[in-house]
Amino acid sequence: MNSSSSTMSFVLSQKGKPLLVMDDYVFRLNKTTNTTKYYRCENRDCTATAHTDLNNVLLKERATKESTPIPKIYEEESAKMILKFSTIAILPSQREMSSSLNKARRLETPPIPDSQIFDIPYLYTRTIKNEEFLCVDKFIKKKTRILLFASNEQLKMLFQNSIVLMDGTFSTCPKLFGQVFTIHSIKYEQSFICGIGLLPDRKKSTYRFVFEELKGLAVRMNLVFSPSTIITDFEPSLAETIISEFPSSNHIGCYFNFTQAVYRQMQHLGLSIGYCSDESIRMTCRKRMALTLLPSSVLLKCFEDLYESVLLTSSSALDSLKPLFEYYEN
Repeated sequence: MNSSSSTMSFVLSQKGKPLLVMDDYVFRLNKTTNTTKYYRCENRDCTATAHTDLNNVLLKERATKESTPIPKIYEEESAKMILKFSTIAILPSQREMSSSLNKARRLETPPIPDSQIFDIPYLYTRTIKNEEFLCVDKFIKKKTRILLFASNEQLKMLFQNSIVLMDGTFSTCPKLFGQVFTIHSIKYEQSFICGIGLLPDRKKSTYRFVFEELKGLAVRMNLVFSPSTIITDFEPSLAETIISEFPSSNHIGCYFNFTQAVYRQMQHLGLSIGYCSDESIRMTCRKRMALTLLPSSVLLKCFEDLYESVLLTSSSALDSLKPLFEYYEN
């Protein structure tokens, strides 16, 4: 079949087998030689055939060579096809193809290493635009490695914005590292991720190393990493390092983490049942949590008024909140 003026595209069948779609006809792969792939029409009663060289681009090839999510690859490749409804109806859906595409990707994905000494595949050091993504890869001690991923565009956004957010997560961290540390910046009133780090632990020396590396990257870009506001959780090591490394920055605790800490203390004091069943306890606790949203000029006065209402109460329920307010004072 002459394909010089034909519209061609390649997909996978439900079983992961390559299909050739040409001029709205579907062909199945029949055989492959060293240089050519031969296809036969999907309709067994049809004798039409087609052949291509080995450089055709399949969804499977994109799945194994890119980190693009499988649904997005399917959507992009499907959008390139110009097909009749009858042809679209017999093509496998994204859900049907995901299994075979994910399997192909897993076969090509290197296994998770069991030692800090490993080579990072080139694919994982670059962005989709083939720009540098792995910006820091260093051993701070023997068998203690730090990796930091960020594109130049992300770093530029980080260094040029005044509000920075930092957080660590542990449940999804590879077993060779202690945490996945993320750095975000605020732009257009939205949070954008600007850096992803694999850190060995939560020590102050580790955080100090990360911040010094970021400052060095900023200098090389003729910029300065000195945000006016840094928002984090209440991890002591991180908070102390931020104060020493960014003395002119305003360090703010995350409100979400703050309310979590308050509720954990309530559970420790045996107040969780009362919080769920007693409206007066629940409202008083919520008012205490909301105090942090007030201007600092009225914060202390409002705290004292709320605490006084608890101290002077004749309610045994509210009287049980006194240890919680003592926790705040201490």
